[in-house]
Amino acid sequence: MMFGQPIVKPDAGRATGGRHDEVPMSTPNMSTPDIVLHQFRASHYNDKVRWALACKGLRHNRISYLPGPHQPAMKKLSGQTSTPVLAMDGRVTSGSAAIIDRLESAYPEPALYPSDAAERDAALAIQSRFDTEVGPATRTVAFTVFVRELGYVCRLFGGDASPLQRGLYRLALPLVKPIMAKTNGVTDPANVTRAQEITRQALDWIATETRDREFLVGGRFTVADLTVAALMAPIVQLDHPDMCPATPLPDALRTLYARWADHPGVQWVQRRYRDNRPTVPR
Repeated sequence: MMFGQPIVKPDAGRATGGRHDEVPMSTPNMSTPDIVLHQFRASHYNDKVRWALACKGLRHNRISYLPGPHQPAMKKLSGQTSTPVLAMDGRVTSGSAAIIDRLESAYPEPALYPSDAAERDAALAIQSRFDTEVGPATRTVAFTVFVRELGYVCRLFGGDASPLQRGLYRLALPLVKPIMAKTNGVTDPANVTRAQEITRQALDWIATETRDREFLVGGRFTVADLTVAALMAPIVQLDHPDMCPATPLPDALRTLYARWADHPGVQWVQRRYRDNRPTVPR
């Protein structure tokens, strides 16, 4: 059915938490390079993987899916329904942390994990905390806007889709809005308040940790900085092509971005995207 088909966009020039979740890769019906990222076009967990691929200079293809219709394809490919999923060397790995771990093992240079054992543990602990606590919170905060701006959701996630796919997706969004709101934690006012507080606390933590230094662990850019910056992205206006918001922005999203725009934690996120996020593989 056309509505559920992936949006195939080869990307040879660019580069949800959990540990390794690998299964044999099903045979694709198309010729692909050795590395294929199955993704949502606009997703902070997916951007963790895009960032890691870019840092390691790995050429790859990206196959973008529309949220919701993506589930059967992900289930068939990886045995679960979330993105990101990375296909590499005949095997698939799901979950951003597991994918980065696999990339780090297969392509250790340039390293995202510190060589010092204590620093590595600290960096991975930061990744785990943000994967499990902060990433879901910033997503909930963003979806308080998205559930009221379904046309924008269609443009944001369907930018690579055909006009027919976008049209069908836009027609379906009002029907799936209740599921979208519940899945992203927007239906419970107490959860929204909790998500906003977690987001604020994360920004304050970033500001404190980076008051006298640019990087969180070991004096250089690591998986900790990558994870923290990527998972704060839903509440930060960015101009990197992988996470630049669709335009024009709804007024409610402008208000969300403005809420924390002057916070040192937001400014740190913007610097990491500016200074440590390659646009293309080196």
